[in-house]
This record gives sequence, C-alpha cells and structure tokens, in this order.
Amino acid sequence: MAGRNYWQRMRASRLSRRALVRTASRAGVGAAGLALVGCGDDDDDNELIVVEPEPQQTAAPTPRPRRQSAPTQQQQQDMAEQQAAQAQQQEQAQSQSPDSRQQAQPQAQVQEQVVVSNVVRGGDLRLSTPARAHDYFDPHRAVFGSTQFWMGFYMNNVVRWRNKAQAIMEPDICSLPETPDAETYVFRVDQGARFWDQYPTEGGRLVTAEDIRANFQRHIDGRDATGVEDGTFPHRDSYAKTASMDTPDDLTFVARTDGPDATWLGIPLGPFGWITSPEAISEFGDRWRDDPTNIELSSGTGMTIPRSYDPDIGIELERNPNFWKNGVDGRPLPYFDQVTLASLEDPTAIETAYRGREISIGGFPLSSIQVEALSGNFPDHPTGNVPFGFTIITGWFNFNRDWPGWDGLGNPYLDRRFCQAMHLAVDRYLMIDAVYLGSAKPTGQEDTPWFNTFWAIPEEELLATPGFRPDREADIEEARALLDASGYDVDRPIKLIAPEFWEVTYTGILETERAMYEEALGIEVQFDIEPFPVILQRLIDGSYPGSGPQWTNAPVELDPTTAYQNRFTPGGSWNYFHYDYQPMTEIVERMRVTLDQNTRRDLAHEAQRIAFGTHPEHGLAGISPTPGVMNGIAPAIWWPFVHRGEDSLQFAHDSHRHDDTWIDTGHEDYPS
Repeated sequence: MAGRNYWQRMRASRLSRRALVRTASRAGVGAAGLALVGCGDDDDDNELIVVEPEPQQTAAPTPRPRRQSAPTQQQQQDMAEQQAAQAQQQEQAQSQSPDSRQQAQPQAQVQEQVVVSNVVRGGDLRLSTPARAHDYFDPHRAVFGSTQFWMGFYMNNVVRWRNKAQAIMEPDICSLPETPDAETYVFRVDQGARFWDQYPTEGGRLVTAEDIRANFQRHIDGRDATGVEDGTFPHRDSYAKTASMDTPDDLTFVARTDGPDATWLGIPLGPFGWITSPEAISEFGDRWRDDPTNIELSSGTGMTIPRSYDPDIGIELERNPNFWKNGVDGRPLPYFDQVTLASLEDPTAIETAYRGREISIGGFPLSSIQVEALSGNFPDHPTGNVPFGFTIITGWFNFNRDWPGWDGLGNPYLDRRFCQAMHLAVDRYLMIDAVYLGSAKPTGQEDTPWFNTFWAIPEEELLATPGFRPDREADIEEARALLDASGYDVDRPIKLIAPEFWEVTYTGILETERAMYEEALGIEVQFDIEPFPVILQRLIDGSYPGSGPQWTNAPVELDPTTAYQNRFTPGGSWNYFHYDYQPMTEIVERMRVTLDQNTRRDLAHEAQRIAFGTHPEHGLAGISPTPGVMNGIAPAIWWPFVHRGEDSLQFAHDSHRHDDTWIDTGHEDYPS
C-alpha cells in the first residue's frame, strides 16, 4: 500500500487507548485489530502496536448487478482520519473522566438538535411481518429472522452494530470494549440502563455486570431448566469461547478468551446477544421453549415493550416510558408511541395495505416491480434498496449416518455425488426470476453472500463454478453423470421438506421446483409441507430429509469465521447436518486464531472452494450440506411522514436502528 496508511497516521498522532478503541470501532476495525494494541492507561503516549486489517466491504445493491465498486482506500483513510481527530478532541476535552462517553453525549445532542429541530413525538410505526414465521420468544434461542427482527425493537445488546455492512459498532447497554491485552475485553455498563418496570423486574431496576455474566453463562451451559443439555441454543459454541468472566464491580464486565480469538467480539454484537434479566431466566425458563406464542413472557431493556402476539394478526409493541437512551431533544427515546407489525405474507396484500396507509413502510416480500408501481403513484414517497440477507439455498443435505433415509432405504446423501447432483439440478437463474423477478444474484455459501465482496470468492470464479454457471445444459449433464455414478435408483422418489410459508409467499413455487428437479434428474420429487417449528425439530433430532430451495438465515456478521466454526466443525451448534471433514475443521480453527484479516479472508476462500467441491485437493469429499443459491435485492418504500435514518436500511437485523425514527403525526398523509 503506497504512502502512510490509516494506522500509521494514527500512530503518529499518538491517540490514547480509549480514543483508539472508540475510533477503531467507528472505522470498522474489529477485535482482530484492537487485540494487539499496546498496554497502557488513558495517558499512554507509547507507540501503538497494531495489526493492519483491511476494512470489510459490501457491494451496493442494484438490479441485476455484476461487479460492485467498493469505496477507494483513500476515501476510507480520509474518513477514518477525520473520525480519529474527532475522538482525540473529545478525549482532550473530557480530562480523563472515567465516564467520558456519557459526558460527551450532551454536546453531541446539542449539535444534532440544531440540525434536527422539528422532531415530533408520538404516532404508530406500522410495518408488515410474516407473523407465522416464528419459533421462540426466547432471546437466546430464537433463530428465525422474523422473530429476531421483532426482538430488535424491544431488546438491547451489550454493544451493537450501527452499520453491519460497514462494520461500525456503537455502545448499547455497555460502552465499546477496552482491550488491555489480546485475550481480555472490558465493558462498562451504562449507568442508566435499566430493565422494564414490569414482572419480573418491577420497579425497572438497573442493569448490572452480573446480569450480563448470567446471560453469557446461559448460552455457555446450553441446558434447559432441568439441567438437561438443550440443542435449541444455537450460539452455545460461540459463547463457550469465553474462557472466563469477571465482574469486579456492578458496572464492569470482563471477558477473557483462551488465547487470541479473531471472532470473539462478534458474540455480543449478534442477534443472540440480547440481554434479558436473570429473574426472567429463572421464572420463564423452558416456558420460552414450550409456550412459544406467549410474548408476555419477555423481560428486557428495550425501547418498546411487547404487548401481544397473534400469528394471524401480528405483534403490538408499546413505547417503554423508562427507556434510558435520550434523543436529540434530550428526552427518552423512542419518538413513536407504538409499533404495529401486521401479519401479512402475500405481496399483493402488502401493497394494498400500503396504499391504504394500513402500514407506513412497505418492504419484503414486495417485488421491485410493485415498488416501482407504488413510486409511480406516490412520487414523493422515499424508497431504498438493501441486499436481502436471507439466502435462498439449493437445498439442505443430511449427512447423519444414523438417519435411515426418508423411506428407510438408506441415507442417499452419504454419497456426495448424489448431493452434488441435487445441487446442480437447481436452476438458480430460474429461481431468481421466479422469486425475485430478476432482482437478485447467485450467491455462494450462505455466510458469504454476493454483496460481501471482501469475504466471498471473486464473482468471476463463482460464475465458473458448477451449480452457479449460467450454462444450464452443462449443469444438467454433470448432474446426470453424478447421479448415475452414485447408483441412486431413479425409480425411488425423492422426498423433501418445504416450509408452508415458502409456498404461501410464492404460490406455485414448489411446482416450479418439482419440474426443475425432474427435468434435470428424471426423478419424481415429493414435498412434505410443514410449519417452521416442525422443521426446526427435525433439524435438531437429525431426521431432516433435505429440502429444495428455500430461505435460510441471514449472516450474523460479514466475517464468516464464527459461522464456519459453528457450521463446519463436529459438534458445532449450527451443525445440524452432521458435517465432519477434518481439513475443513483445520482451516476453520486457523481462521479463529488468525488476527490478520487478509490471511483470514484467504482461508475463507479456501474453505468456500472445499464447500463447493471445486478445491483441487479435496474434490467432492468436503462439499457443504448447505450450498447457496442467491441473495435478492429487497426494495422498500415508506410514507413521507416516516423519518428514518440510513442505518435502518441494512441487510439484516436492523430494527434496533429505528430507535431514532420519528413520525410526523401532523403530516397531511398521516392516518388519523
């Protein structure tokens, strides 16, 4: 890299540790960069020793995009230098106060208030949601993206993403961490953070460091209320990387790892990092798992409080009158009085509801064509596009040797040639047209979607990969040869599971899939349509028969290291399909302990080639049970009385960024 880079210039300016941590977070530097900062107190003027990670990059969503241009290195450096200077000025002005973040806040609010002087309080933020696509109202068990989106409105993390795509973190219940060494993370609890004033935390008590430790411990234990190991804690392995925890006082939480770990900071940032009260863990326990529709079994700190849930009606959330975070007017957030998430699944019904002002924001599963039509009728309505985080996969393949197959005749997925034949049989370009009307792109593994340009393998390579190449005839020819080599009986029907919500949202999609498989393989494919809870249970007990194209979850973070460890290692908390390939395990472990981001990216590319079956040294031996198909581009439109920030348009888990959204209830279009 020519010239002095960002880190060299920061070194020259000799920022203090606290300023560096705060600035590095804003600039998109993860734990890998911060872990090697030299020791010292806030007045440490010694030379800083840091690694030099590349910023994560995401491509901007455009219809049928091909190649995406990331911001130039110079632009990134200039922005980072500006942020560093601001942090240095704040550090000097705050005179070493231990609570400098809180002292800095009023000044920032005054500056912002000059810009935003017309904020209105009140109103109902109304959105649509697939309310039936739900698993648990347990903040540590909930897997479904829809449930996680709802929880973002009423739960808080230790720290959180301000903008996941740009890897910008911000404080939440705690300040951003201090890292005195490569294995230690020190969080300071916000002295105003408090639980809701309702059972089981009547009075709205303050959050303590011990509360955070109890939440971490529940993940680590991964057991139900009776002490039995419980497979419904999907992030057990992530939290188990915390070697020890300490709470030296009520406001300090210290976590340590056993050696440097490039992935640890992603743990408190993710959608499983929400903090609930230990009282709720004790009182509700397994009722969260066994009574999944009861949203009243909730305890949190968030900006709203859940009041009702009905899968056919939706979710009602009410403003938390004791929320501790303040807005630009110096009064507690949020600005709106309530959030209504109406249960709507059909795109036409959502469009109709938007036109009738029954919802104020129109988004997924609206198509780009529908949003274009709405924009034509309402030219003053703001619109936006965001990469749709939820990958549509070619299928899920069950590698469980103890599963006898869907008909008791044996598990066909144990022959990886059969898996690859099923993967190649999917016409992902047909699916892009059928599901997203062309507004999507082929994607590799679900943890590295196409818009994640830093971590995903180059687009040119992906489009030359079997299963992703535009040459459908070549894929069919190879699929038939693989099927024949596997010895699978073509008179044996293939029985797969499909979620009922998939067919409801895209009527006729399963018939499209049947025809696609039968054209390529000449085998009858049968679908068993099931609700999500049944699907989840089949995944947990190892009896999942496989599936055709359908949704899976969005990446928790752009860096896939943690996801690979959970998904591709034996006993991993996401390894529902019994994947076990030692070379992949070795690569994933190297990624975990490799702090240099460029090196970790290269390892991720190697892992993807193994997962695709294209690695020259591994062939089909290590192919993934979850190959990707595509990620769409999700258009959104909203009524002009809704004022939302750009950070509320992220690829997944962005609902928490609505905390400063406000509604102009005096606007002529606002429904009375």
